[in-house]
Amino acid sequence: MKDKKMIWQRNRFILAVACSFVMVYIYNVFTPLMSDDLLFDTSVYHSIGDVFREEYKQYMNWNGRSVLQIILRFSMLMPKSVFNILNSFCYVATMLLVYWNIKGKKAYDVFLYVLVNICIWVFCVDFSQTILWLAGACNYLWGVFIILGFITIYRFYLQKGTEIKHKLLAGILLFVTGMLAGWGNENTSGGAILIILLFTAKYYYENKKVGKIMLSGVAGSVIGFLFLLLAPGNAVRSAMVTAEEEYSGLAVYISRGLKVLKAMDEYLLVYVVVICLLGAYFYYSKKYKWMDFAETAIFAFASVATAAVLIMTAEPMARAYFGANIYMMIAALQMVQMIREEDTLLISLKTGGIIAAAVAMCFIYVEEGANLVRIRREINIRENYILEERAKGESDLTLPMLRPVFESKYSMAHLVDISNDENNWNNSIYRNAYGIDQMVVLPWEEWEDFIGRETE
Repeated sequence: MKDKKMIWQRNRFILAVACSFVMVYIYNVFTPLMSDDLLFDTSVYHSIGDVFREEYKQYMNWNGRSVLQIILRFSMLMPKSVFNILNSFCYVATMLLVYWNIKGKKAYDVFLYVLVNICIWVFCVDFSQTILWLAGACNYLWGVFIILGFITIYRFYLQKGTEIKHKLLAGILLFVTGMLAGWGNENTSGGAILIILLFTAKYYYENKKVGKIMLSGVAGSVIGFLFLLLAPGNAVRSAMVTAEEEYSGLAVYISRGLKVLKAMDEYLLVYVVVICLLGAYFYYSKKYKWMDFAETAIFAFASVATAAVLIMTAEPMARAYFGANIYMMIAALQMVQMIREEDTLLISLKTGGIIAAAVAMCFIYVEEGANLVRIRREINIRENYILEERAKGESDLTLPMLRPVFESKYSMAHLVDISNDENNWNNSIYRNAYGIDQMVVLPWEEWEDFIGRETE
């Protein structure tokens, strides 16, 4: 009977993983190339060597995210249909890594895995930009996948202690994955180093010793992080962005600090509230020791540090808080997972809340998915019109804006859409991508009147 129950739990878990793959895959399919994607020049790539040659130029002149930029270059060189599959696998793998970093779960905990996915779909930082948009996914989703992968491997070997077999291979694995994780995304990679150091300190406090092999993971991550931070291109990019700031001196950091606090309020507060409420409840229940909260404290502290360090950069994009959001999510879900089954009220609220949220998410998914289909259709219509006119030799075109009624939080298409502002950067992207000289932009209905036909 026990074996049958375990098989049933495993099958349910596999089904939940498969559903999460299908859901994100469908949204990937209806997310077209946008913004920076359209500027990628495939004509300069004739061999694998060209990928690394172009990345060297980027490293010297723009930023040091070489690992993620190489992933981006390979992704742009493959058909979008292939990337859709790979990106969906990366999403599922990242959700599993979040799941594996939460302790105290039972085997094949479907409710926890579903909760992880709901949190990502509802509270993720700019889901459309960090998970679906090709350039954004390569820099943020894939970056967190590599970083969480390293943290998971490091925690695994840390718990193994002196029982590690094949120490040489383990050391190489820790060093390589650590270097890739450190050479990822500036603040998120820094947060990962902080996390492994804190977990190492926790393990030493509990066991009074740490295997020397763990040093290879620390060394690899620090070396990769130095390659990331010391890239000559960082100085070039920083000088350009800093020159556009409104303030100078101390006022710069006050202004940046206020923006960071506002972002933390938007992207982290919901998880902080969960941690505070459950923390107070657990404290007064007197059923837990302070070390039971160590995992939550480590990820929460790293999350705050990952966000706060952005005060050192000029006007970071919202998606720069993606890693901090993931760390705080793990911290909050660790608290949720600590609810004991004998606590009937809380466990009922937890289970019922997850089921209710999953049902609500189904309705949201269908509604927003319909909007993604409509957006993709309008982008296809516009692109086909451009190609038809360019085939006729026309380079002065009148083009439509996307209809605002279809705007969705799961698509950045409206954010990067063309507009009737001639100085709009997105207009420049379209002109460069399609060889357009002059461009007049109209609302969709006016454009249909202009071309003399409906496009439904």
